[in-house]
Amino acid sequence: MPKPWVELIEARGRTVKRMNVAYDEEYVAVEVEFEDGHSMNVDIIPAVQIRPQFQHVSTGDARIIRNYKSRISVAGGLKIRSR
Repeated sequence: MPKPWVELIEARGRTVKRMNVAYDEEYVAVEVEFEDGHSMNVDIIPAVQIRPQFQHVSTGDARIIRNYKSRISVAGGLKIRSR
């Protein structure tokens, strides 16, 4: 099972100098600036994940008959990978 986080290996052992959250209508990100002059940006991209299922529900309990591949819709038509 995949981990529910992403480990930012390049940040390991570095001392954080400043952390900024940038937010406007077109750009949302977290920027971490380190004491050694490096920085790391994490862009936050709004998206909707759709996971269709075909179910049998007449008995009161849903029984999944088929799961379909998840699709992700991202604002602005950006392409991202589904895992």
